Amino acid sequence: MSETAAKVWLDYDQEALDRQYDQRVLVPNADDYKEREAEMSAQVRERLDCRLDVPYGPSPDEVLDIFPTAQSNAPFAIYIHGGAWTRWHKDDNSYQAPAFVERGITYLSVNFSLVPGVALEEQVRQCRAAVQWAWNNAENFGADPGRMYLAGHSSGAHVVGLLTVTDWAKDWDLPADAVKGAVAVSGMYDMAPVRLSSRNGYLHLDDAAEARLSAMRQIPGRMPPMIVAYGGKEQIEFRRHSKDWAAELKRLGHGVTEIDVPGLNHFDMAELLADPESDVMKATYAMIGA
Repeated sequence: MSETAAKVWLDYDQEALDRQYDQRVLVPNADDYKEREAEMSAQVRERLDCRLDVPYGPSPDEVLDIFPTAQSNAPFAIYIHGGAWTRWHKDDNSYQAPAFVERGITYLSVNFSLVPGVALEEQVRQCRAAVQWAWNNAENFGADPGRMYLAGHSSGAHVVGLLTVTDWAKDWDLPADAVKGAVAVSGMYDMAPVRLSSRNGYLHLDDAAEARLSAMRQIPGRMPPMIVAYGGKEQIEFRRHSKDWAAELKRLGHGVTEIDVPGLNHFDMAELLADPESDVMKATYAMIGA
């Protein structure tokens, strides 16, 4: 940072902050990850039993894929994909399914409309609608509505944070404890620095939206247990988000498992959710009881 440049967030000037919210600065081959994951996902859909493009809402984007286990009344995990809220698709996120299904956990990969085609608040609303649909229809795909879990990476983990602070009883006609646990990998939990970064060029957040979309500012008295994970080679700001989120949850007495994974970048972290031997998935199995 230039000594004369104005600081806009912590010790970052505008250029430095913008770099902090661009993981490709550290991982210029990020598209290689997505190409590999799309190929693996296509192979998984060929190999595993699945129900594809199941509607959960009225728009063409509001569909999800279900990868059921063989057992009845199974726990299930709803996955919210990342991509800076602007990229990628559920079809790129089938590759995680075996790590869940082979341990008796039904896996749902959610699709949703992308920013800037819709506002971020609409994207979050769609994800909440997917959770409501999944709880209401769990028995129809062999799952137990009393054992519903969430997982997400990057911008998907941001959404998962908001899903964990949602008042399901008041606003969505579900039990208050409908979500039994959540896994948030490399997410963002307070939108103030995001709004100050170049990302607000497509998010268009104002004061009110910033507050509504910041899970950190809405932590209720009761929260599901959470796994909060982040990588040693991620941008410092992303690590700070996860550390601060985990610390605040712990301070308020909520159950948190914090996992700092040395040597992994932002895109490596997503693939831990497909690795049954990763610390993230071991913690997930323990949380779910799989």
